[in-house]
Amino acid sequence: MLKECQEILVGATPNKTLCWTIRLGGTSAEEITDPEDTMLPFDEILTKYLGEFGLYQGWVLFLMCFAEIPVGFHQVASVFLAAVPAYHCAVPGLVTSRDCQPILQALEMSIPWTQEKNESRQYRQCTRYNLTEQDYNVSYADFWQSHTPESLSAGGTISCDRGWEYDCTTFTSTIVTEWDIVCSGGWLKRLTTALYMVGVMVGAVVFGDLADRLGRRPSYLLSLLIQCVFGVAAAFAPNLALFVIFRFFVGAATSGVIIVSCVMVAEFVGPSERVKVGVFRPLFFAVGEIIFAGIAYGIRDWRMLQLAISLPNLLFIPYFWVCPESPRWLMSRDQQRAKEITLSMARMNKVEVPDEAFVSGDPESIKEEASRKYSIVDLLRTPNMRMRSFKCFYVWFTCSLVFYGFSLNITDLSGNIYLNFLISSIMEIPGYLSLLYLQERFGRKIPVFTYLFLTGLGLIIVTVLPPGDSRVAVAMLSKLCITGGFQGIMIYSIELFPTVVRNTGMGSSSMAARFGATISPFLWLLADVWRPAPYLLFSIMTILAGLLCMLLPETKGLQLPQTLEDGEEFGRGVTKKMIDSALTALKLKKGNVEVEDRVQDTKA
Repeated sequence: MLKECQEILVGATPNKTLCWTIRLGGTSAEEITDPEDTMLPFDEILTKYLGEFGLYQGWVLFLMCFAEIPVGFHQVASVFLAAVPAYHCAVPGLVTSRDCQPILQALEMSIPWTQEKNESRQYRQCTRYNLTEQDYNVSYADFWQSHTPESLSAGGTISCDRGWEYDCTTFTSTIVTEWDIVCSGGWLKRLTTALYMVGVMVGAVVFGDLADRLGRRPSYLLSLLIQCVFGVAAAFAPNLALFVIFRFFVGAATSGVIIVSCVMVAEFVGPSERVKVGVFRPLFFAVGEIIFAGIAYGIRDWRMLQLAISLPNLLFIPYFWVCPESPRWLMSRDQQRAKEITLSMARMNKVEVPDEAFVSGDPESIKEEASRKYSIVDLLRTPNMRMRSFKCFYVWFTCSLVFYGFSLNITDLSGNIYLNFLISSIMEIPGYLSLLYLQERFGRKIPVFTYLFLTGLGLIIVTVLPPGDSRVAVAMLSKLCITGGFQGIMIYSIELFPTVVRNTGMGSSSMAARFGATISPFLWLLADVWRPAPYLLFSIMTILAGLLCMLLPETKGLQLPQTLEDGEEFGRGVTKKMIDSALTALKLKKGNVEVEDRVQDTKA
């Protein structure tokens, strides 16, 4: 959750400050340099004087994590805002529902139905019998004196020309019931979710750029403001078009909150703490989802629910006074303000920063380093880098598609929707926390491969299990695994790209993830053709993504590539070695791969 950006800060040499910020959706990484060259690199100030994580950094982390909770509300809000209750055609001259529940005798007279083995009667949702109002102007007994099930079927059916009746025992109202987004208009429900994700994609580009141009603090405060204003406006939208537009802006602002918050958190801590805060911050996305389950359970009207998840942004008004600017960003813009914030950090952390920390040398080397700008073209120019980049793009794309495809369609599972959503949200927490141990103990790629493979296996099992508790349990374990795989590939990708194009690579990967999230709602239309189809497609894609991870080089404990030349040489031949090892293990190829590798190394 997000969960969709990382901060990489490199180059802690006395003469050089390189601060790279991921610009999700951008095509270049912007280097922040110190034209006046009057301060040491901020990483050096942190490690030598301030401490890599102190009370001040904890305060910033608290601010960012607290504001992450409403992000969890909005990112999955469509689960309940656009929920589809049971429905059937409204029939002229016949009362088919009372107190939110259908009248079965009336449905028998007006709606075609089927009954499969061991299942309750299923009434069609988009057609009714071709009868007029006068046909129903009789008693139930008299009606069946002149009609039989066979004669009703022989008379044919027509579409719902008088609208629909909805079961409102679970949801008092949703956007589906208010604007009749069902049957031939059902695709509009998917479109509302997809356009929200498009907003998230656009927001990644816009707010990523604003954060670099205007600063972290103003971009962050603007995101929180837009999230509140347009969130409230969506609750009062008079029609579907305006609702979609308002939610588009909410998605863009939510993306801004995610991007800037993870950058801010990472820019205030030292190198050894970034993975930890990178895992800790998304936990509050899951906390937001858990709280949202309770809010949605208590508020069944979609307008009131939308209002309830938007108004909490008013709690962030004090951020205007207490949210600091990133000293890393200020070092290239306003040295005096950067020094003031650094000294404030020192006071709260109860340490001293000597005057020599604010004096450095050789600005020419920094200017020369900053003169080169990189783009996605540099990722794709050479064969090894190109294949590695495409593998990362596919894994990010698949993880996002499956994560949101599963999260936003929890209603497809049997049982209580609120309980299912709550359990699904809780399962994300161990997915995040487990990476702190797994990726340190077993390396970067093995945990990602394992999580993705288990996700695919779990989704295959879901397709064959009948509705019930077992199916729900396997689906929830799959949600845990895709969460761990998604966050794991983010951490892994940081180390796969060379320093000079690291943020370009991360930004491009994140754009692939956004695209996956955008199209995920439409893949559920496959369920109209064959119900297990979405799960089966997701399982194949995740297993393939896991196998592709195994063709990437391991990075744990290795010196990471710095230049494009290093990146091209890094992990060269890994794909061939893995394929040869697999073929040998399957006895499809003779020979000892390890011996062959040693021989080749000796010749080299």
